[in-house]
Amino acid sequence: MIQQIGSVQQNTQAFSKKTIQSANEDFSKLLTPSVEKIETNEVDEAFFSDLKNKYNIRSATFEEVKEIANELYEAGAITFFDVSILTFDYGRATQYIKQAVNRQISSNFTMYETNEDAFGRRDWIAEFEARAAKDRQYGNLIGNANKTKIISVLQLLE
Repeated sequence: MIQQIGSVQQNTQAFSKKTIQSANEDFSKLLTPSVEKIETNEVDEAFFSDLKNKYNIRSATFEEVKEIANELYEAGAITFFDVSILTFDYGRATQYIKQAVNRQISSNFTMYETNEDAFGRRDWIAEFEARAAKDRQYGNLIGNANKTKIISVLQLLE
């Protein structure tokens, strides 16, 4: 009986290890940067040229940035993880924080690093450069690396 239990435990551990390894590989594929596609020209220059003509990344609304992120993702130029970085809604997060502290925070508080114009447009390259600089300042090397990758992709749209 004890031998059978030991055998079941070994089989369970082997199965668990294999399942976790497989899940990690799948998750890794999802998050793996697709810079290789850009470097190997799998995403052609015409795609970036079309996006440049359609949007001005130096003066875009958040809604436009979400559209850009989706188009970049669909073309394979960025990962789903990159999309989440590009489309995290700092405006909504700011409002949530203000409500959570019962407005005991400056009315000027914002999570954005740069200002938007009267039409809600912002220089998104400058925004991500400022976010990367802030990450460096506070020792967030992973955040800095993620923002730096976003900057390099956005610069292709200038």
